[in-house]
Amino acid sequence: MKFSQQLLEAGQPILQAIYQHPFVEGIGNGDLPKEALTFYVGQDYNYLNAFIKVYAAAIQKSQTRADMAIFAKQIDFILNSEIHPHHNFCNVAGVKYETLQHEPQAPGTYLYNEHMYRAARTGDLIDIVAAMTPCPWTYLEIANRFVKQGKNTDDNVFKPWIDFYADMSHDEDSILQQMYDLIDREAEKYDQHRLDIVKEEFLKSCEMEWKFWDQAYKQTGWRFVKPMKQYY
Repeated sequence: MKFSQQLLEAGQPILQAIYQHPFVEGIGNGDLPKEALTFYVGQDYNYLNAFIKVYAAAIQKSQTRADMAIFAKQIDFILNSEIHPHHNFCNVAGVKYETLQHEPQAPGTYLYNEHMYRAARTGDLIDIVAAMTPCPWTYLEIANRFVKQGKNTDDNVFKPWIDFYADMSHDEDSILQQMYDLIDREAEKYDQHRLDIVKEEFLKSCEMEWKFWDQAYKQTGWRFVKPMKQYY
């Protein structure tokens, strides 16, 4: 079994828990509180800013222009395309997207971002890709599951969100397949102990995907600290 498939198999229990989270179920049912939607968008905007920076770090650790092109394309995608599902949530919540773009990092966002930054600072290319893969993997799995369940109907206010991520999986040049290929290629350079560390990094990101939904649903902020807004 390829190493990328070993990672996906190990992450299945967490993926199942994500399916069952009330925020995710709310997307499928077309019903979520405004507060949860706005909290999510503010935090995901923050998270995707970090995602862009980590993709840039992956470019620095790439040895070929072909690899660089993969990450450059994803930076462009986040900057210019992944705003559409954010707009869907904002439209349903009745708020302007621009008003949510400077929210302080919530604890879960901070932890997730630092996890990715650590992979970029101290790891190799395989560490970065393993830490970043759970985000697109779980989102595409969620969306495709909803499509199979017939949840992307015209009366579901979150149909644009579902369709956006479901359509991504049909791309012949799928980012997920490219990431799997990178992981499998790089995995050949390491022994089992090193790959076990990579697997742990992957699984931590999977768990933080669950936590990201959970903090938005509960609007979990800092208890004692009043963090500053983010201006970038």
